[in-house]
Amino acid sequence: MYPVAMTATEMDLIAENERLRDENAALRERVTVLEEELAKLKAELDRLKGRLEEAERAGKRQAAPFSKGPPKAKSKRPGRKAGHPPAHRSRPKRVNRVLEADLPPACPCCGGNLTNHRVEEQFVIDIPPVEPVVTQFNVHIADCEHCGQRVQGRHAEQISDALGAAAVQLGPRVLGLAAELKHGMGIPYRKIERLFSAGFGLEVSPGGLARGGQRLARQSKPTYQQLIQVLRESAVVNADETSWKIGGEKAWLWVFTNETATVYTIDPTRAHEVAERILGKTFDGVLGSDCFPAYDPLPYRQQKCLGHLLNRCGRMALMESEAAVTFSQQVAHLLRRAMQLKERKTEMSPHGYRVARGKIEAALNRLLAQESNDPEVAKLVKLLTKQRRHLLTFLYVDEADATNNIAERRIRPAVIVRKISAGNRSDAGSDTHAVLTSIVQTCRQQDRDFLDVATELLRSPQPQALNLITGNREGRPTQTGHGSAQPLGP
Repeated sequence: MYPVAMTATEMDLIAENERLRDENAALRERVTVLEEELAKLKAELDRLKGRLEEAERAGKRQAAPFSKGPPKAKSKRPGRKAGHPPAHRSRPKRVNRVLEADLPPACPCCGGNLTNHRVEEQFVIDIPPVEPVVTQFNVHIADCEHCGQRVQGRHAEQISDALGAAAVQLGPRVLGLAAELKHGMGIPYRKIERLFSAGFGLEVSPGGLARGGQRLARQSKPTYQQLIQVLRESAVVNADETSWKIGGEKAWLWVFTNETATVYTIDPTRAHEVAERILGKTFDGVLGSDCFPAYDPLPYRQQKCLGHLLNRCGRMALMESEAAVTFSQQVAHLLRRAMQLKERKTEMSPHGYRVARGKIEAALNRLLAQESNDPEVAKLVKLLTKQRRHLLTFLYVDEADATNNIAERRIRPAVIVRKISAGNRSDAGSDTHAVLTSIVQTCRQQDRDFLDVATELLRSPQPQALNLITGNREGRPTQTGHGSAQPLGP
C-alpha cells in the first residue's frame, strides 16, 4: 500500500517504474530466446562449414579422388566370392621352344639315388628382346623429257615423300603406338620416350612424337568425318561434356557415342551449337544426355538420364523435410518401375507392354500435378515438368537407354588425361587429340587394331576415309533410323 499523501506525480512515477520492470523482464526473456536461437544457428553454420570444407578438399584431392570417406568397419573381402571356381592362365596354344630341366645325378641333401622319375610341364610367356627394324627406300627420281616435270617414285610402305634433311623418319607403327599411348591411355610423351628407349632400343623425342601425332591426325580427318556421319545416321546417340583447357583458356571436351562409334570434339563453348555441329540440324535419332540446359534448345527427340534424377532423389531423401523425403521416394519408385518395365519388355505381349507403359505415363502426370510449399519439392517438380517429354522416351525406342551411362564411361578416360596433362597447349593440339581419341575409341569398340589402322592411314599418299565399322561395307552403323512399327511416344 502506498501512503495516502502520495502526490499524483509520484503515483505516475511508480506506475512507470512497474511498466518498465515488466518490459525489462519481457526483454530479458526475449534475449534468452534469441540467444538460444543464435546458438542453434551457430551450430548449424559450423556443421555446414565443415561439410563445405570437406567437399572442397574432396574436389581438390589428387592422391585419391575416388575416396569416399573412412574405410568401413566390416568391409568386403577382396577377390572372388567364396565358392567361385578358380581361374588360371590357359595353356598356350603355341610353344616356340622346349627346354629340359634335368635332375641332378643324386639327391642334393644326402647323395641318395633318385627314383619315381616323372616329368611335369611349366610354361613361361615372355617378350623377346626387341630391336628396331630400319628400312632403306631407294627413291628413284627422273625428269620428264616433254614437260620437264620432276617425277619421284613411292613405295607402298613409305609414309612420306620427304628427302634430304627429313629423310630419316619414324615408322607408322611407332607413330601409331605413340598416338594410342598418348591419346588413348593418357601417357605423356616424355614417358613414351622412355618406354621406346627401354623397351625397344629406339631413341625418339617428345617433339618428334607430337609432330608425328599431328601428321597422323591430318591423315585421319576424312575418317573422323565419316565417324560423325555414322552418328548422324544412328538411331541413338548419347552425349556428355567435361571441362578442358586450351593454352590455359577455358574449353569443353564433348563426347558423342553409341555402341557403334565414338566422336570427341573440343570447343571453347558449352552451347547447344556444338551438338548441332556434330549431329546436324536434321538428326532423326534420339539424343541421350543429362539435364544440362545446353541440350534443351536442340530439336531432337531426347532421353534424359534417369540415373542423375535417381541420385538427386537419393540426396533429397536425406533431408529433414518430410515433404521432400516423401516426394523424392515417390519419384524414385516411379522411375525404377519404368526401368524395370523396359527390362521385362521381351517377356510381355505388345498389348501388355503398352498398357503398363500407359499406366506409368499417367502416374507420372499425377505426380507432377501435386502442389507443395516445400522449396526442394518445387525445384524437382519444375525440373521434371520441364523435361517431361524427355523422361520416358526409352520406353518407346528399343535402342534408347534410360541412363546416360555409356557417355559417362566414354568421357571418363578424358577426365584422367586432363588430370595428367591439364588439357592441350594449342588449337592444333586439341584438334589432334579429338581426332585420334575418336579413332582409338572406335577401334576398341569395333575390335580393330589401331596400329593397323594408323599404318594404313600414314602410308596413304593422301588423307582417306577408312571404314572402321565392321560388318557393313558402306560404313553405316548397325542401328540406324527408326523401324516403321516403332511408336513415336512422347
